[in-house]
Amino acid sequence: MFQMKKMSVAAAFLLGNLFLSSGAAFALHPDLVVPEKVECKHKACQEILRLGNKYQVEGLFSKEFQEGKAECTRMDVALAVHLLTEKMAEKVLKEGNQAVDKEDLVLLSDLKEELRAEMLLVNTRTFQNRHEDLGTKFTALTRNIALSGGMVGVLQGSIGNRPKDSTDVVGRADLVFNFKVGDNTIAVIDVEATGGDGIDAKVPSFSGLNGVAGSTGDRVRFREAWIEHSALNDHLLLTAGKVDLSNYFDSNTVANDENSQFLSPAFVHSAVLPFPANGPGARILAKLAEPITLGIGYGSGDADSTDNSDSANIFDHGFGIAELTYKHKVGELEGNYRVYAAVDGAEPDGASKLTKKNAYSFGVSFDQQVTDKLTLFARYGERDRDVYAVNQAWSVGGQYQGAVPGRKDDVLGFAYGQVKGAGAVADAQERLAELYYNYKVSEQIQISPVVQYLANPAGIRANDDVVALALRTKISF
Repeated sequence: MFQMKKMSVAAAFLLGNLFLSSGAAFALHPDLVVPEKVECKHKACQEILRLGNKYQVEGLFSKEFQEGKAECTRMDVALAVHLLTEKMAEKVLKEGNQAVDKEDLVLLSDLKEELRAEMLLVNTRTFQNRHEDLGTKFTALTRNIALSGGMVGVLQGSIGNRPKDSTDVVGRADLVFNFKVGDNTIAVIDVEATGGDGIDAKVPSFSGLNGVAGSTGDRVRFREAWIEHSALNDHLLLTAGKVDLSNYFDSNTVANDENSQFLSPAFVHSAVLPFPANGPGARILAKLAEPITLGIGYGSGDADSTDNSDSANIFDHGFGIAELTYKHKVGELEGNYRVYAAVDGAEPDGASKLTKKNAYSFGVSFDQQVTDKLTLFARYGERDRDVYAVNQAWSVGGQYQGAVPGRKDDVLGFAYGQVKGAGAVADAQERLAELYYNYKVSEQIQISPVVQYLANPAGIRANDDVVALALRTKISF
């Protein structure tokens, strides 16, 4: 308790000084105006590095950026300002108010005003991880409201699925509003429009071939709407509202986003982790130690019901999950190791969940940088064998950045996985391989050709193997 009080004093000192000097923020020196693309020699970056050296703060920018071999974004600069402020607060905690010069706080205040849209997201790390591509494009509507968005379209066709071979187009668009409610609280609303079921409607499988597909007709909805509060110096995060629990659990650095990484849902999350549809729920993230975090989530298991039972039966038919994450770093190479367990109380749907029971599942998810360009991943999951049509799945793969000379921002991704169905519904393990190449046209446009090979679709040996070819386009703004 005494330690918390001292930290509060340190935070109050910094915030008070920033507030007293905020008048200077409206007269920002032209040299400190931060463009969308920033080089290390820019005045703002040089000042941040100077303060980092003065207050002994490392890791503000990447080594490649500091050597002038790469550029960074406004969000990267905002994160550096945030880290610098945190470390300065720790210095005040240890050494007293005199440890930080007031003119340095004035400079930070100016930079925070210049980067106010990006700074709205700095304290919401989960949101940054999930919407990293959108976060770099956030535009301030007011001092407390920022907006971003993105559009994804997929043209995909199948070969070998006679007589149902076809080519289909699906699309998705998102508008994400971020509201600053208080110093440690934000609210987020994600408005989504989707259209098209894609070829999955004609190629039955356990894995799925198109994670972007959404509906047979146009549909506009509030995909997410939640509030997130940070406490204990960002060691505790609480999120509640209409949430997507898959945003927070079974994550993976290279296999977690159908919009820019692997297209198949089986490589976005484990094929045997029964996440409910977006609905009422909450999650808590606690930082237990520097490399270890514990996440706990709970939501309605019947969130996609047609009779409004998603909220009425949230405790009777709930879904709960707990996950422990360990972050490992050797030099500049980072890795994430996760283990989770979940309980699913949803009503049986006759297709995926066959028996009415509180069913259990568990799994692991790893990703590890092997070199500065190559990152590998692996997943394994298992759940109650007598409850579900599919009860075991694993996948491995990775991504390689800069495979083509002169294209350092392009990404090549490769993955292979197997899904095992219950003996009553399958006589073989379904196998899926996927290869994609993400071509970065500009900061806002990406184009990705995708090739998939599906063997034993739906776990039936007699089913023809299928080759699927896709072209995915993504625009963020």
